[in-house]
Amino acid sequence: MSELLSKLSRETQVVLGGTLLYLIFSFLDWQQISAFGISAGRSEWHGIGVVAGLCAIAVLLWEAIRVFQPATKLAGLEQGLVSAALVLALLLFTVITFFDHNVARHWPAWIGLVLSIVVALAALARAREEGVKLPAGTTPPDATAH
Repeated sequence: MSELLSKLSRETQVVLGGTLLYLIFSFLDWQQISAFGISAGRSEWHGIGVVAGLCAIAVLLWEAIRVFQPATKLAGLEQGLVSAALVLALLLFTVITFFDHNVARHWPAWIGLVLSIVVALAALARAREEGVKLPAGTTPPDATAH
């Protein structure tokens, strides 16, 4: 298994490892209060954070498919594009959760936010290296046009 992991690109290792760590930290208290030696808290898996957690699971499953079934396509889309879309959804819903769970924010929330950013950057860098282009018919607006 370690031989298989060592053959993966650095970006793929970061996406897999970072998402796994993210999922672990999602179960810790993202919000916590303590009084008189008693602590109470909520994990990310509350409210909109459930969507972020499910995105993390989707990223892990998709990345596992990419590792073990390299020729797999989803609805005719490139693998890198699917990965990028999933990690951007993870990042988006993590940011939303981070700001939604803003009362009594605890350190795992900060770790989750940083991990989602790192995973997104690694997946986007890998997609760029793979030459991922937008699907036909979705041309981005020209930034120079006025």
